[in-house]
Amino acid sequence: MGDPSATYLDIRTNAKLGKLYQSHAKAMGVKYTSGSEQWIAGSTDMGNVSYVKPSIHPMYSIDTEAVNHSHGFTAAAGTKTAHEKTLIAAKAMAFTAIEVLCKPEMMKEIKADFDTIIGH
Repeated sequence: MGDPSATYLDIRTNAKLGKLYQSHAKAMGVKYTSGSEQWIAGSTDMGNVSYVKPSIHPMYSIDTEAVNHSHGFTAAAGTKTAHEKTLIAAKAMAFTAIEVLCKPEMMKEIKADFDTIIGH
């Protein structure tokens, strides 16, 4: 088990990587409403990673009003709609990774953005 006194850092979203992910999600039909494209700050183990490597922590809707980590959300996560939306999010992440791997110049821009937000 991990250290119970350990804390999670806030998420430092890499803007270039996030916009690339969004472009792939939009290409697969994901609609972003006004204000939904803002980067959400929060604490999670992914926050710790985001201080070491360029990172994103995409969030997406599974069409439920239930809050995360609740019984209602658990039930909603098992629906066909949730599975379809999760597959789209996974594909957008995969396409993002492929594009970054295939375009060395893009990785340079992502690393420069990372250095700016982390202060390297």
